[in-house]
Amino acid sequence: MNPFTSWRWKEWLVVFGASTGIGLLFVFQNYVGMAQEGTHVYSWRDLFVGLLSYWYVWAILFPFIVWLGRRFPLGAGPPTGALRWHIPAFVLIPVIHIVLYTLFLHAVDGDEHPFFATILLLMKSGLFFRYLTYAFLLATSYSIDYYRHYRERELRASRLEATLVETRLQSLRNQIHPHFLFNTLNAISSLMHKDVDAADEAIARLAELLRATLEADGTQEVTLQQEIDMLRQYVEIEKLRLGERLSVAVDVPPGEAAAMVPSMVLQPLVENAIRYGVSSRSTPGTVSVIARRAGDEMEIRVADDGPGLPEGYVEGIGIGNTRGRLAQLYGPRQSLTVAGGESGGCCVTLRIPFRTDSYEPRTVDENEPREDPHADR
Repeated sequence: MNPFTSWRWKEWLVVFGASTGIGLLFVFQNYVGMAQEGTHVYSWRDLFVGLLSYWYVWAILFPFIVWLGRRFPLGAGPPTGALRWHIPAFVLIPVIHIVLYTLFLHAVDGDEHPFFATILLLMKSGLFFRYLTYAFLLATSYSIDYYRHYRERELRASRLEATLVETRLQSLRNQIHPHFLFNTLNAISSLMHKDVDAADEAIARLAELLRATLEADGTQEVTLQQEIDMLRQYVEIEKLRLGERLSVAVDVPPGEAAAMVPSMVLQPLVENAIRYGVSSRSTPGTVSVIARRAGDEMEIRVADDGPGLPEGYVEGIGIGNTRGRLAQLYGPRQSLTVAGGESGGCCVTLRIPFRTDSYEPRTVDENEPREDPHADR
């Protein structure tokens, strides 16, 4: 690869801009030094021409120095492999700089800078400083490459973490589907021995619900209104099984309906409320879903008026996966708590950030502090 033609114009612009800045700094430093000593050996023009051209020639050679450092990196492989290229370059490139620099000075002021005499003079008095400059530029190229590789590794790690978060979320979400399907088919199975027509209607409603679920597959967040609509389809299936024993009240103000919530977040909570608060008794029961905005948070409560949590209750897949999804989506800015209801029964409360825009993947630090929930359900 040609080290000169492979550079883009922006890179050349940066290099020549940096060379101009360094050259002007040296011009100013030399002028101030002469003023303090009371001598004016060089005019402004001489300083500008001499020092700017010095750094512009290095700017021309810099792509080759960068290429050499990348092609034969120091510290990679046997030391002799890289040094056999760097040592000759260290000796020859400053000499090449002197020749190019002298050509430029001779072209501008031929009479004042005889070509061969100027080369001999610079070989005696200016070679050491050029060796230092070459070492500085080589070190600079290594520093730039190190920073570039560091940023690339950081970017790859960030993308990998985002992909890992998405994979975790999808895995948790996929576990909900068979769990929900198994429970619903169980409910339909019990209907088959009591009411065939109701079982047939339940199968039709289940097909509609599964179709809606598949259409939303891969979507981590939906609006609260969409989530409520899907929940109603599930509730209709449960009503076919429980009849008038089940009553579900949904209280969502219009302003909160556009809030973004995790998809399939309400179904496992309502399923648990029906299972422990309504199915376990012969009298009618009510499950309520209430959503309210509290500042920059959305609070959603799913409550029942049943007997409360059974003794020795162990958190199931639905609640456990919901808790895991909330942690992956929102980190420490979420909570899911389970407690007794105000008038008996049980109440599950989840809090998430309120927003109406769509979900964007976030990286999650496993060491981030998270709110401790109450007793698990």
